[in-house]
Parts: sequence; C-alpha cells; structure tokens
Amino acid sequence: MTRNELLRTIEILFWEQSFSDLSMDAIAKKLDMKKASLYYHFPSKESMFLAVLEYSYETYKKKYQSILGMDNLQESIQEMITFPYREKNLFSIVSQKWYCQIQEIEIWMREKNTTIQNQVCIVYSEKYNWNTVRNMLFFSLIDGLAKRCCREQCEQKDLELVLSEIIELFFV
Repeated sequence: MTRNELLRTIEILFWEQSFSDLSMDAIAKKLDMKKASLYYHFPSKESMFLAVLEYSYETYKKKYQSILGMDNLQESIQEMITFPYREKNLFSIVSQKWYCQIQEIEIWMREKNTTIQNQVCIVYSEKYNWNTVRNMLFFSLIDGLAKRCCREQCEQKDLELVLSEIIELFFV
C-alpha cells in the first residue's frame, strides 16, 4: 500500500468516525496491519490525523482548482457543494464536525480554509468583478451548504432549487 493509499484509507475511517471515537487499535485492525507498523508510519494519532488532513487538503485544493476552471456555472457550483460528501473529503468537514480539538490543528485548518477562500475570491473577482464581501458571502454559503449536504445527504431536486437561487442571488 502506497502512502497516499494509506492516507486515503485512514481519511475514510476518520470520515466514518470522529477523532476521539477512533483508536489506533481500530485503525490498525481496519488496515489489516499491526499497531506497531502503524506507529512506524505515524508517531502518534495526532500526527497521523494531521498527515491525513494535509493529504485531504491537497485533494480538496486540486478539486477546487478544477471546479473554478469549469465553464458551466451551475455544474461548478453543484460540484463545490457535493464533492466533499461524494468523495468523503475529510478536510472539507472536519471543522464542522469537531473531529479534533487540538489547537495546532484548529489553527492549521483556519489557515488552509483561508487559502481556499482566497483562491475562490481571486477567480470570482476577476470573472465577475466581485468585491471582497460578495466573495466572502458566496464562499460561506457554498461551504455551509457542502457541510449540510455531508450531514443530510441532500436530494438532487432540493439541490437544483438551491443552485437556481444561488445563481439568481450572485450572478444575475
């Protein structure tokens, strides 16, 4: 198993259970490896969690870069909302679900969220001549809807109504 495969598998485990509910024993068992082998790769549960979050963040960032390059506005917004749940991207929801209350990780999460938000702001400022406040409102709405979709497994018909409202509010 490559490091990325290992991180992806652990990401899904943290998606299914919170940081505090998932033990190193359980992770090792799910990976079909000895606990000592797990500690060889990660000196602590916290370091493993941070490594998974870094992996998840890179996946999230690449996905957002791809989405922001899409031509179809409705499809791009829908993708922003639905990909975290569909791909079980831990970074996108970890702060919402309070997986881990380790201060260093919370600070790291805030910095990375700001980076993604800035990326959206730059693209939409150039494309649609938006100001900072409009960008912040849009990103906050999309981020909130993505987290809600992760929790409630949004129905497609509900999502279509939401998408049309977002487009009317922000793009018309």
